[in-house]
Amino acid sequence: MPKISVDIMTILVVDDEPMVQFLLSSLLQDEGHVVLIASNGCEALQLLEQGPVDLLITDTHMPLLSGADLVRIVHQRYPALPIVVMDSYPDAFVEDATAEGVFTTLVKPFDLSEVRQVLQALDEMRCAA
Repeated sequence: MPKISVDIMTILVVDDEPMVQFLLSSLLQDEGHVVLIASNGCEALQLLEQGPVDLLITDTHMPLLSGADLVRIVHQRYPALPIVVMDSYPDAFVEDATAEGVFTTLVKPFDLSEVRQVLQALDEMRCAA
């Protein structure tokens, strides 16, 4: 599949499943993006403190600090950071995620083309701003 035309971003992927980490990081790196990986919300917060991130993609159900809690904290600390939430079993948080500053949601299992569509939509939103 051809690469999409979007600006290069630093993307933080947060998921406790190594396969999801691998698949997303491979796709995003193939598209030219810089990818940071965290296995839980605590690791993600540490990475966010170390430098700028353009997009956060997080699972909701993880150990130590859930994705839902991570989203709330990130939205307070970094209100301009776009957030994409992934979940296998959408719950009330995922359904109301836009109220927490979430750009969009992905329901697992998702097709990698859906990730490309999210990146394209985010790029269009950034260009319009």
